[in-house]
Amino acid sequence: IINCHDIASRGVVGRQVFIEMHAIVDAPDVATAHKITEEVEARLEARFAPVRVWIHIEPPEYKSDRITYDTASGQET
Repeated sequence: IINCHDIASRGVVGRQVFIEMHAIVDAPDVATAHKITEEVEARLEARFAPVRVWIHIEPPEYKSDRITYDTASGQET
């Protein structure tokens, strides 16, 4: 994952949490990108269960003008 943006969450930890985000994924194909997002979903589920996670995959060249989190630098951009 290169970048996450448009992150939204709601709910109460321990009861039910809903998380939605867009992720720019540098993967050679859709199947690999899907495996990557499944790992992210599993980690979020382990941390915030019960949780429902929606991750919208974006291609590496996608640009967003919104506040985002860059995984390489660990900074908001």
